[in-house]
Amino acid sequence: MQHVKDPALSKKIGERIRQLRKEKKLSQLQLAVLMDNHAEQVGRIERGEINVTIGTLQKIACSLGTSIIHLLAAEQDTSV
Repeated sequence: MQHVKDPALSKKIGERIRQLRKEKKLSQLQLAVLMDNHAEQVGRIERGEINVTIGTLQKIACSLGTSIIHLLAAEQDTSV
């Protein structure tokens, strides 16, 4: 099985996560604690530096009180 890495997609998802986190007035550390992770990892996700697994997206979504679909909504772009 081949892993597909799309830096533009990772960046868009990361930006959406950052936007929602800030709307909830959470720091990266606070989000990390909610999702049982490290603040450095949250930062890397938000910058689009890593490919996020479905499991991690689920943890983020639950921690932000939203759904995976809502996190991915920013990806809806006709130019892609």
